Amino acid sequence: MARVLGVHVINDEPTRYASYWAERILGEARRVGHTTRELTGGMVTSAGLQSSMEQYKPDMVILAGHGGPNVFTGAGMQVVLQGCVNDGMMKGSQSMFVSCLTGISLVPSMVSKGALAASGFTKEFVWMIDGLGFPATDRYAASFTRFWVESSRALFQSGSWQNYYQVGKRIWQEEEAKWQQSTDPIAPSVLLCIRQNSSAMVVNGAGTMEIPEFGGVTRFLPVLAIGALLYSRNK
Repeated sequence: MARVLGVHVINDEPTRYASYWAERILGEARRVGHTTRELTGGMVTSAGLQSSMEQYKPDMVILAGHGGPNVFTGAGMQVVLQGCVNDGMMKGSQSMFVSCLTGISLVPSMVSKGALAASGFTKEFVWMIDGLGFPATDRYAASFTRFWVESSRALFQSGSWQNYYQVGKRIWQEEEAKWQQSTDPIAPSVLLCIRQNSSAMVVNGAGTMEIPEFGGVTRFLPVLAIGALLYSRNK
């Protein structure tokens, strides 16, 4: 069984959704018997992540929050991970960023420092909301929730990043087809978000997850793609 660490904090409305998605992803890990732990709130700092990596030694890390091309941020928007600065702490692990732009520099930097695999997005991860503040019942965000839940389910069940990527792309295609038929006035905006996220998915590295119930180890694709939320010091 794999050890999965969920790293998420609510700083604003976008991170409220990211945190919700992180919890859903962890739920998928638990469904197939993996062990999960969370690093949340004020503990989402560089030191907090370093401590969790050393003590818990996670096989997979879910990082949900604001990101930039070379950074991932946590509590109070402080930088938690930065390429070529402290990303060596992720050596030997695999990561999934629910965050914007991290696929540009941070993901490949982590892999070059010894991370087995990491996924992120090379553009901003964008979605539409209904404005009511409840991610679980948000009808516009439902398509994006479905992506995170079903693609992570494919990864945890099979141990294959190839399955994660392929299922994710299929979901984007299905959701695009659905919204193309919608008469909702917001549908064109939802479609723009879906298309951007689909085109920006990346997975870098090659690694394995040990999942005995599903036939042992499956090799990952060497180069693919995935995403996050935009980091700005002006937020």
